[in-house]
Amino acid sequence: MARPTDWWLLDLDKDPLPQDPGNLYLWSTLYHDFADQIDLVRGGTVGLMGDPAITGWLGQSGQAFFDALTPYPSMLGTATAAYRELGDAWEAFSVRVRNLQPQFDSLCIQCLDMLRAIMADGGLSEADAKQLIMNPEQLTGTLMAVAGQSALGSAQFLNTAADKIRNHVIDAANLRGGQLQTLISQTTTARKACSDAIHDATALASRIIKQAGGKGINAADFNTRYAAFGGAAADLALVLPGSAGTDLEDGMVPSSAPGPEGVPDWWTSLTDEERRHYWQSNPGIAALLGSVRFYTDGQSPPTVSNPDLQAVLNNAYLRPGEVSQIPGDGQLSTALDYELETGTPVGGKWHINKAADTLSGLINALDDPQSSLTPQDQIVTASMASRLWQSILGHDKAGDVTQMLKDNPGRASSLQSALKAAMRSPSGRAIMGDPNEYDWSSADGLPRLPPTPPPDPVNDGVDGGDINPGGELPELPEIDPLV
Repeated sequence: MARPTDWWLLDLDKDPLPQDPGNLYLWSTLYHDFADQIDLVRGGTVGLMGDPAITGWLGQSGQAFFDALTPYPSMLGTATAAYRELGDAWEAFSVRVRNLQPQFDSLCIQCLDMLRAIMADGGLSEADAKQLIMNPEQLTGTLMAVAGQSALGSAQFLNTAADKIRNHVIDAANLRGGQLQTLISQTTTARKACSDAIHDATALASRIIKQAGGKGINAADFNTRYAAFGGAAADLALVLPGSAGTDLEDGMVPSSAPGPEGVPDWWTSLTDEERRHYWQSNPGIAALLGSVRFYTDGQSPPTVSNPDLQAVLNNAYLRPGEVSQIPGDGQLSTALDYELETGTPVGGKWHINKAADTLSGLINALDDPQSSLTPQDQIVTASMASRLWQSILGHDKAGDVTQMLKDNPGRASSLQSALKAAMRSPSGRAIMGDPNEYDWSSADGLPRLPPTPPPDPVNDGVDGGDINPGGELPELPEIDPLV
């Protein structure tokens, strides 16, 4: 059945949901299939890295091959999670479109029926009927104006048809002001949910690109990395006779949603041996996992398997008597955010040093080979460390925290020592950066971020060949705003 086209009857200048829900579902299928293909590539990449016949036979080139390829399994796993999230987003949007379109259509058809009833009951032309139905606030004056143009005659129109027409106009206005506004609100929510999912899947792309950087800022593609690590081009051709790289584009990131929905399946699905290998060879994984706010938004410490880690996590939450003194979840990071925002210490105590010490303890747990953290433990720890670090970097609006540290050189020195010690750890560098990247000259113990460089409009991806199987990346369909 064809959809209506007279959207002006609803005060809309075009179809509010022109998308074909079948096509949206097809996009969902494409993204899910592409995620599966990337996951196949990830499995093959892991196999190549662990194949002693290749790495042993090639000698130095084998080691270079291993080193150059190290970031890609985790990146491909992240890409898999991102494209599955996009597929889920389009699937959810297709369901909403399929549900909302008939409701919009029904409203439009009802108003169209009222327009035709006005024409029939009043003996009016379509132009006069349009003027009546679209100007309910001027109904009485418009009725008088068109009365003389009615085929019924002015007197009969006013005596027999005016009340019927008035009811039709009011009914149409009620549809536009009631049900239509509800549908528009639901449509806006559905579009925002889909757009937010796309944004979430692309927000951390720069981190993934940075992971592949290797030796030198422009060494992101596989061939350049392989050569930078001392590999011979002739040997590489023997191993990868076709494409010698993996084309990674923006958007390949895990969900940043809190709770279990944000956990990247690709990480929890790895074996303990695989995770240890990736963590030791590519500590940048800590920053990637730290972007997932897994179980770090509650009002009590998340439960982990390691007792030492549990003790550190307990320190990331304020004691029950202190929770009520700040808004939010009662976490240490929330208390610090509050102090930086208001210049008022929570419970009469400043929490910047405690935050730094707790962050340092979390970083130590991440990189301690004896800690035996589970996949969930690692995600929780990296998430909490990332959250604390973001709070420590927060803007001291009133300057009271900074002044307190300047008045207490011992606390400032202790703060700086704790932060620099954490940065010397591989996971600390991944989450916090290198100490040399910050300005420590203010003598208050706090690092200062350098100015953010403008984005590069050209080099915004990681080039290096084709990703197979799968062919080209599907492009996002447009989501036109409702006008």
